[in-house]
Amino acid sequence: MNISSGTLHALILLFLLSGISPFLQSYRNILVNQHLVTSEYITAVNQPINANMFAKENKVLIIGIDGCRPDALLKANTIFIDKLIENGAYSFKARTDEISSSGTCWTGMLTGVWHNKHNVISNEYKNPNMDEYPHFFHRVKLAKPGLSTYSIAHWAPVHKILQDGDADVIKSFQSDDSVTVAATKYLSEADVDIMFIHFDEVDHAGHTYGYGPEYEEYLKAIENADQRVGQLISALESRQNYENENWLIMISTDHGGSETGHGKNIPEHTTIFYIVSGKDAIKGEIKKQVFVIDVTVTALTHLQIDIEPSWNLDGQVSGLPES
Repeated sequence: MNISSGTLHALILLFLLSGISPFLQSYRNILVNQHLVTSEYITAVNQPINANMFAKENKVLIIGIDGCRPDALLKANTIFIDKLIENGAYSFKARTDEISSSGTCWTGMLTGVWHNKHNVISNEYKNPNMDEYPHFFHRVKLAKPGLSTYSIAHWAPVHKILQDGDADVIKSFQSDDSVTVAATKYLSEADVDIMFIHFDEVDHAGHTYGYGPEYEEYLKAIENADQRVGQLISALESRQNYENENWLIMISTDHGGSETGHGKNIPEHTTIFYIVSGKDAIKGEIKKQVFVIDVTVTALTHLQIDIEPSWNLDGQVSGLPES
């Protein structure tokens, strides 16, 4: 009997898909008896098809735009962020920590707990409680040490809560453009699993010109951030293995502001936006109350890392389907 390897594999696939009828059973015996295949080979390939064999790799990109008020984001011309909103879940009424300073709020976002637990109550980062409430990268590395983690920031102090080994790459730069150049290069060329990106120039505009939709310079800074988001998305979609990856893109901020400052427990300072975009995200406005601390829990959930009760996290999953 003369049979090509392609025909042989097609017949074996037929066994898998059709079950073993008496006819196929007889033909399988012929293949074995003629020494065209071994019985061990038939046994090996005749295993149940596991859906996980075809599952895409879950990955997370978190983009933080420092000091970006949601009402100003809605007024600004943000074509790239708008596309992410259209393909995901969002809230423009999310809440950040009552201590609306950058150190406190970024730490809340990246640990999943409020300041009474992580103990960062100012931008000085005195005595952070990272033993009990570490950066979520730390939990990623314990659960799935093979995943690669990147943190790229304009405001370098955001890295102070990273412990040794938490991040494979830690970079800080003096401009949002430099952050974008580095981040797009890594996204295009490296085997990234989780990346956190921090942009700071919207907050600079707020401190200089004023926070709010009435300040043109502030709106312009938001629009510039949107263009950088577009570059990040373009780099992500250019990845060689992109079709086999399942990215969750999260965009949020640490705090708002009023006039040229922030730090108070008032709505103008503590109301933020929260966007989750991607194939796994639900579509439309998130009706429940969303918090800055939800970023960590949602990211870990997308990465299929179980949230242990002993972690005592304050955040919840927001923007993904209920399990």
